[in-house]
Amino acid sequence: MNDRTEADLVRVLADAAEHAPVPDGDLAGAVRVRRRAHRTRMALACAAVVAIAAGGTVAVRNALPAGSESLSPVSSAFWGPSEGPSEGPSEGPLDPSQAPGDVPAEFAVRPASEVWPAAVTTIPKKTADGLTYRPVAALSPTTLLLIAESSFEKAARLDTYDTTTGRSVPLVQVPSPEGKRRYYAQTVEVGDDTIAWWGNVQGKPTWADFWVAPRSGGTARQVGEVTGALADVERIGVTRDSLVWSVRGGGVYRMPLEGGTPQPVPGAEGLTLISWPWASDASENDSRNQTKLVNLATGQTIPVNFPEGANGVRCGLVWCVGTLGERGVVQRVDGGDRRLLPGTPSWERISLSEGRTGFVGLAQRDRYAAVVYDPETGLAGGIGSLARDRGSWFGVGVSSSPPSLVYTDPPSEDACEGKPGKCPKEYLVVNLLALPAS
Repeated sequence: MNDRTEADLVRVLADAAEHAPVPDGDLAGAVRVRRRAHRTRMALACAAVVAIAAGGTVAVRNALPAGSESLSPVSSAFWGPSEGPSEGPSEGPLDPSQAPGDVPAEFAVRPASEVWPAAVTTIPKKTADGLTYRPVAALSPTTLLLIAESSFEKAARLDTYDTTTGRSVPLVQVPSPEGKRRYYAQTVEVGDDTIAWWGNVQGKPTWADFWVAPRSGGTARQVGEVTGALADVERIGVTRDSLVWSVRGGGVYRMPLEGGTPQPVPGAEGLTLISWPWASDASENDSRNQTKLVNLATGQTIPVNFPEGANGVRCGLVWCVGTLGERGVVQRVDGGDRRLLPGTPSWERISLSEGRTGFVGLAQRDRYAAVVYDPETGLAGGIGSLARDRGSWFGVGVSSSPPSLVYTDPPSEDACEGKPGKCPKEYLVVNLLALPAS
């Protein structure tokens, strides 16, 4: 173990990847970072193909390794270079091969700090006691939840950070269960009254445990342990009386917060959580299109109306993204307000944050590390920088629910190449909860 941050590791991997061979047909397997292999992918493509994975950090390269020209994007996880700009809103069927025209005003990308000044801030990469911060989620327009790590991906504590005062407050210690060496906390979920997370032991995917703590702070408590197929956790949720989780391959289970025997959630067979109580019939790494949203608390089912020929369809409560040919498409769940995008979708899950309807990730060639697009307003804001001669990266936090923040290094990171001691000591963060409602 060492005290390198996730960003440091991604820079090293991105630099090595430029010269490393890529296994035929296995772009996702080109880079795997320890236990978060299913959540973090390396993008290796020309013209700044951007990959984004919920809970992970993404590396971006401009160089395409020799012999990899035939590799295909993995599911809907990649934003590819567009041969032309978007065609603007449409209610009817779209022809993804139509000739490109001028980029409409809605896709004009400016720095996020200019588009949404109240939503963009910087936070320290280190705690006052020398731990390393990793963003988790936004708790409010001015409060962030952060993991303080004692070494790479080794969570020691959860802190809150007030972006108006610059003050951090320790919330809860993150313990390791007794006798579990190489134990790592995984994704975190924020409920109304409770914060929950799950963990497992590196190299042993058939065991997992669940923890909760008061959202206001206090002592963490282990809810229970699971083994076998129930330990193949994909996402978690927390209610007033239960911890819920979905497993890879489908199915949602529930365990009382006071502990007890796991039970399947009725009506959740084959489904995966988006954010409780909503679930989907397509999982994170599933190649199938999402065809419905299901409320597991009420049984309500909302069908997804996407055009024939679409791929990689993923939806929140209001907006969906997918691809038609080599073009991305965004639309409402019912099929309305459909429009082409200048690339292919990468944000597999649309935000379900209260008061907001969702955001889409975009790639802006040769300019930004990440671009946030708000389909409600048509505004797009970029953060970070995308240099031609080095890797860029960005992350979306380690929240189990859809992302509520995006972060990267400030643009001045370019000036510190080869000089780690002089690199920025802050993250640049876009708090999606702070974006004004349309």
